Amino acid sequence: MRKTLDMTFFRLKISIVFFFLVQAIVFSQSSPEITATGNQAFCIGSPINIVEDFTITDADDTTINEFFIQISEGYQTGSDFLELVVNYPSITTSWDANEGKLTLSAATSSGILLTTLEDAVKDVVFTSSIVDNVLPEKIFSLTTDDTNYLPATGNFYEFIPNEGISWSAARAEAETRFYNGRQGYLATLTSQEEANFAGKQASGAGWIGGSDQETEGVWRWVTGPEAGTIFWNGAITGTTPNFAFWNNNEPNDQGGNEDYAHITDPSIGIPGAWNDLPNQGGSGLYAPKGYIVEYGTPSDPPLNIVASTRIYVPQITSTTPTSVCEGGIATISAIASEGTIEWFDNPNRGSQPPIFVGDEFSITVTETTIFYASINLNGCNTYDRIPVTVTVNERPEITNVENDLICSGTAVLGATASVGEVFWFADETSTTPIFTGDNFQTPPLTSTTSYFVEANIDGCNSLTRTEVIAVVDDTVPQFNVPFDPVILCEDVGSIDISALNPADEYSYIWEREGNRLTFDTQTISINEAGTYTVAAVSEAGCISDKKTITVQVSEQANITINDVIITDDSNNNSIQVANPNLGIGDYEFALDDINGDYQEIGFFQNLSTGIHTLFVRDKGGCGIASLQFSILAYPKFFSPNGDNRNDVWKLSGFDSSFYTVSDIEIYDRFGNLIHTIIVNDEGWNGTNNGKELPANTYWFRTFLTDINGRSVEKIGNFSLIR
Repeated sequence: MRKTLDMTFFRLKISIVFFFLVQAIVFSQSSPEITATGNQAFCIGSPINIVEDFTITDADDTTINEFFIQISEGYQTGSDFLELVVNYPSITTSWDANEGKLTLSAATSSGILLTTLEDAVKDVVFTSSIVDNVLPEKIFSLTTDDTNYLPATGNFYEFIPNEGISWSAARAEAETRFYNGRQGYLATLTSQEEANFAGKQASGAGWIGGSDQETEGVWRWVTGPEAGTIFWNGAITGTTPNFAFWNNNEPNDQGGNEDYAHITDPSIGIPGAWNDLPNQGGSGLYAPKGYIVEYGTPSDPPLNIVASTRIYVPQITSTTPTSVCEGGIATISAIASEGTIEWFDNPNRGSQPPIFVGDEFSITVTETTIFYASINLNGCNTYDRIPVTVTVNERPEITNVENDLICSGTAVLGATASVGEVFWFADETSTTPIFTGDNFQTPPLTSTTSYFVEANIDGCNSLTRTEVIAVVDDTVPQFNVPFDPVILCEDVGSIDISALNPADEYSYIWEREGNRLTFDTQTISINEAGTYTVAAVSEAGCISDKKTITVQVSEQANITINDVIITDDSNNNSIQVANPNLGIGDYEFALDDINGDYQEIGFFQNLSTGIHTLFVRDKGGCGIASLQFSILAYPKFFSPNGDNRNDVWKLSGFDSSFYTVSDIEIYDRFGNLIHTIIVNDEGWNGTNNGKELPANTYWFRTFLTDINGRSVEKIGNFSLIR
């Protein structure tokens, strides 16, 4: 057993010595050194040489068997093409459309003279069959080796076919491979450019250096200088902290053990994208076809066995559209990375001449129009036409203005635009607006002031400015109020009070006992007594001083027969209002004529006998009360002698329409009832039972009840004269 271990160790030592011996031999041989220059603008649709100059030297050889030119960046599969356009008998060419690589091979065993190769490389041209969506840059790698070179990383890439190889075996094999002193490793693809180059241009599905075997769902690069860098977290819907290029619905960890990254077969999903597989790979289209080796670390020195050149499509780096008013002059612009700007009125490449040449293009337009900017570089005018829009805005208008009328202070003016914003100016010609918006609050004003507005949208303004006026009118309102108190009749319940004789149309501020009322009209209806104030407000907002209206409560008098003293059957018949409290009003009095002369005192004398009416009028207009009364009188004698003078005795002022109950009894001097006067009788004619009574003194007694309910008893005597 010990002997077997010793032999194994010995063989390992021999292998290591042999490996480094081979490397030493390789490094001792000189390699060709190449230089290439070329940084050219590409005219779309035309061929272009890939180099402007090219040299190749080799201290040991004057010939070479193969040379490789690859479109390493910006390659558009199926459209881009490299071709040696001059016939060189010593050179044969082959084009690999998958890798975008042109191989120049020796036609005979004697190889290609380096001087001939220099000429041939200068005659290699690039063409493309597309004119739209051409990538803006193409990088060409020129190398003496078939290994693919990416100038962006400075690294070399190689697809190693090995069907069925496991990921772990591919990793181990990759690390035993060297290229010009650079140790290989499973490729770590950290940009879309690198993924496209190493993935899309590889010749089959293959392993790369990513794995989540350490922590499920945390994908890291585990090879090369990027080892340990996380590039994906999660499954299908995960996220990347930098760059990942998973195929559709990947990584899905199907079966629970898909822990290794693999470039998917080109026929599945996105070309060059990745999927996750088990260490042994899958089957069918998912069976490993090999692996991608990357050569190079940041510390590696540059190699002279490779050079690169570049062609590019000049770009319009910026455009400036514009908006103008209808009928206005529009100026649009475009900036080119190089060349001159040509302007067209359609997007189609063609032979028609430009309508203008220059970075800035001015034109009068009446409707929204798209113009197209393109580059002309050294007569090449096949570049993309970039749309630049001139938006023509309908000229806005001021559709409405609102003036303001103020007494003093600030005014609020309004204006409305059909579209856009309203700009306010101090006068018709000023260029700087003082305010922008629909409603403008002026500074404090002492006199009528005009402002001017215009509508504006994107620099398009209305043709004329419209005047908006702040009218200052400091005229204080003038009006009157009733001088005397206003009477509120209790039985009516409400009354109108008004500001009188206003000098103009006003609104009003009403208060009662200092409390603001809701009315603003000239006349208001009230139902409470009290002290009212009113101030007038002009249309301009000027407010007058307050004026006072006193409202008092009154009522119609309530008078009865009990409130008066009636003196009748006398030399001076009279009536006197004895009760001073006929109601809460202020009253005046008239007799027998409701429209007659009223007097302050309720006393009337020298009244005739008969029915009278006392009128009591409320001075506040709350109504007129009345009291009907009777003045009675009786004669002191009568002489029934047929001369038709004093032939009967009767009471004067007695009327059955006024007295509801009336009895008049006649007695002799002995107290004997000798006659009763019935209502409406003519009186007593001095007889009793048909016999004339002698001349003598007789007595009467009467009980009268009038329509007021007053009962009167009268007793007296009179003489019968014969």
